[in-house]
Amino acid sequence: MTEVALEKSIRLVTDRLDRSGSALLSISFQCKYESQSLHPHIFHLLAEHSHRWETVSLSRCCLRGFDTSILRGKVPHLKKLVLDVETRFGSSPDTPIDFFGAAPHLECLWLAAPLVNSDSVRQILDRKQLKFFGCLAMMFPNEFRDGLSLLAHLPPGADVEMGLDLDHRILKLDHIPPFHLPPISSPISSLVCRTTQPFLADHASSALIQIFASLTVSTLLQMVLGCHCYPHVILDWPSTLHVQFLALCRRSTLGRCLTMLNLAEVRIAERDLLEILSVLEAIEHLEVGDAPPIVAAQPLVTDSFVRAMAGTALGDCLVPRLSHFVCVTRFMFEQRLLVDFVTSRLTRLAALDKPTAFHLHIHAFPGSKCGLDPAVHVALSELVATESRFLYESTQTYIPVG
Repeated sequence: MTEVALEKSIRLVTDRLDRSGSALLSISFQCKYESQSLHPHIFHLLAEHSHRWETVSLSRCCLRGFDTSILRGKVPHLKKLVLDVETRFGSSPDTPIDFFGAAPHLECLWLAAPLVNSDSVRQILDRKQLKFFGCLAMMFPNEFRDGLSLLAHLPPGADVEMGLDLDHRILKLDHIPPFHLPPISSPISSLVCRTTQPFLADHASSALIQIFASLTVSTLLQMVLGCHCYPHVILDWPSTLHVQFLALCRRSTLGRCLTMLNLAEVRIAERDLLEILSVLEAIEHLEVGDAPPIVAAQPLVTDSFVRAMAGTALGDCLVPRLSHFVCVTRFMFEQRLLVDFVTSRLTRLAALDKPTAFHLHIHAFPGSKCGLDPAVHVALSELVATESRFLYESTQTYIPVG
């Protein structure tokens, strides 16, 4: 930062702090490059008002040389903290980042590895105050184990987001070696796992296999699996991962509790998905999708899949409580089957003790040359007009949930 730019920044920060009076502050700082950092002068300006901090987000920046211990005990109103600081390739701040352990009202915490292995994190978890915990899990045994093990100490009902990142020590390996993680039982209600950079298919699936093999999550309500650079990169679902996921479902009795499953960014075979859905009877919100043609010539959303989701005339039906269905598709199926599918779902939901609405979201796969048949669009729109419990949307853009 040039001297002119620094002076201008200091004036802007000082002015904002003065104008805000005693109001609580929301601070966000993002560097263009990971080696950059806050200027010490700006850091100390903000630190003088730490008693007003409510949310703080530091992204892609380096805190090397900063003594954050001066903040300990001086963030009484801090509720949300995101420390996406430079830690890749073994780098870490010169001084401990431990001030948040004394934040009495901290509810949302996101940390880059290896910051998860600190006394401050354990202090926060001991107070059982977190509602959300996120971390960057490095794909190397010690760091990965540290991040995953914290899930056992989270308070009941917490939401968790794990970013899966490659460690430089295994970048050249053909596969991730087994980590031999211990069994972990966690009372969380939501789990989001996303790769944070382009992965080799074997690397990503190996990480998920390790997570599914270790965890027991008997109170889990929601699960989302996402992939960096989607749709150019997509998660794979090999047979070994499928076996571990089914074991997780049985061990955690997810068929009774899991109500939301998002596999839209996963290349999964139709037979595997149908087997999963036959186990997860409590699902209410489901997101699935076709894979790019370059990695899967055969789409997931086919005539047989739509018919299976609609059920049979005898009343058999997968996930009978389904009320929100999101489909990312290349439209490689007979589209009029959608009308039968919606009609069957509305009939089944009406028979429940507490009737609910049915939401259908159809998203064209990014770059798809096909689209929704105009006649089918009209038929679905007419259902919206006659069925007050039916909501329908068709778009060209898919935005992952979570």
